[in-house]
Amino acid sequence: MVAMCVVAGIQVLTLGTQENQARNKERVRRATAPDTSSHEAYYVGFFHPYPNSGGGGERVLWTMIKAIQERYPFIVSVIYSGDNIDRDTLVANARARFGVDIRAETVFVVEVTRRWWIEHKFRRLTLLMQSVGSVWLACQAVHRFCPDVFVDTVGFAFTYPLLRLLTARIPVVSYTHYPTISSDMRRAVSSREAGVNNDAAVARSATMTALKSAYYAGFGHLYAMAGSFASTVMTNSTWTHNHIVRLFGNPAMTRVVYPPCDTAALLALPVSSQRLPFVVSLAQFRPEKNHMLQIEAFAQLLAAHPELAAPPSEEDALQLSAEALLQLAEEAHSASGANRDRLPAYPILIMLGGARNIEDEARAEELRQAAQRLGIARQVRVVVNAPWPQVMRWLRHAKVGLHTMRDEHFGISVVEMMAAGLLTVAHDSAGPKLDIVVPAIRCTTGTDDGTSRGGPAMPSAAQAEAFLAMRGDKEEDKEEETPSFPVGMLATTADEFARQLAAALAVDGVVATAICQAARDAVAAKFSEHAFFTAFYKRFGPVVRWLDIQRTDE
Repeated sequence: MVAMCVVAGIQVLTLGTQENQARNKERVRRATAPDTSSHEAYYVGFFHPYPNSGGGGERVLWTMIKAIQERYPFIVSVIYSGDNIDRDTLVANARARFGVDIRAETVFVVEVTRRWWIEHKFRRLTLLMQSVGSVWLACQAVHRFCPDVFVDTVGFAFTYPLLRLLTARIPVVSYTHYPTISSDMRRAVSSREAGVNNDAAVARSATMTALKSAYYAGFGHLYAMAGSFASTVMTNSTWTHNHIVRLFGNPAMTRVVYPPCDTAALLALPVSSQRLPFVVSLAQFRPEKNHMLQIEAFAQLLAAHPELAAPPSEEDALQLSAEALLQLAEEAHSASGANRDRLPAYPILIMLGGARNIEDEARAEELRQAAQRLGIARQVRVVVNAPWPQVMRWLRHAKVGLHTMRDEHFGISVVEMMAAGLLTVAHDSAGPKLDIVVPAIRCTTGTDDGTSRGGPAMPSAAQAEAFLAMRGDKEEDKEEETPSFPVGMLATTADEFARQLAAALAVDGVVATAICQAARDAVAAKFSEHAFFTAFYKRFGPVVRWLDIQRTDE
């Protein structure tokens, strides 16, 4: 009896009165226009406090909404947002950043406050405090509008038992980009390895390490319990899937659904020998993206290959802004060929990324300062919050792509660079290693401890010609399987990245063409928007049918 009273009290405090929810639903109904000619309206709530950000998670959110609009026009997508931005602006920004066209009439935005709770880096117990904050935001969200389906697209598993506690009639759909806690994080703490998730002061102390290990173990059990309340779980990669299945323990309801990439526009970009020696990085300026490794690797590249350093005579070109460099490249490749002689013949690192807040902006500035300290600032450009059309322009002209995050759960920007025809160098771990850059070119090993000392084992021109010939035959005979060929390059240390970059900048002709074509074939087959729609419908369709059965039984 006491337990029932407690649950009833939580329901009233969280959802409010029936009159409150009726008013909320009427407000949403008046502001939206779903097609109810053949089906009553359903309301799907998307828990995504950062819908206006420009990362891969936001692309998943908006593409998911687009998929729902195309197959289920009677569904209204309700976004629980902490950005304090109106619906039309969010929809316009999604179109500008990702090229995703959304019909605003079936979208509604519910604002939640105190988002700082899930983004603040607490001095201690950050994972726990942020998880508590996510529950607080979810309480606000459902108080202001209780949906028919709750979709979490950011991975806040502690919200799942809250929804099931409020009512068992609301299915919880999870799209998990990465686990809140993983065995890799626990291993880093126990081995006293300093990093993004383990402060150096903790790593130096045996006592603090023991306490943090116990904290992680306890938090892991709570996280696993919370995740078990999800009705269906989608993960973005094999790495994430393996961790989530071990934690949530529901393999039958957990499937990999690769994030969407707008490959149609990217695949249309030409694979050309006229591409410039630009090395493009595409990742939000978050600490885990490890942009500093890119600066270090690029500095080692220029130190090991003085011929790649810009000569003093190029001072005018070195002063050009990123936008001016891009404009120069487009003029040179236009029909008139204007300013072709002004194009740089040396590599320039172009770091493109989104900044969510002032901390991300500060990290971008730290990269500029690091490049200055290392004496490579003349060949480095840091571009913050570039709109998607500008990113596309960079991808059209650049030759090499670079991504350095360790244990990147998926790596949508790696996919985008490969689709655009760049020779892509990524970190040899997690998503790029298991799902994307497969098979890969790695640096050769030449020591007893297995560390790499040689250059990358590039395929020969004969192998490349054989692959392209077989690929051409496959287009005529669809049943014949194309032989395996490397789709990109993987590295771990700054030294390895430097050597891979040197090889990527040097390779040309048929070998470069074969790698790019193999990468594009893989991307088109696995990571297109169409492939995402197909996989998403297989997971979301049963949820809609379950709602239909519920309505029929009422």
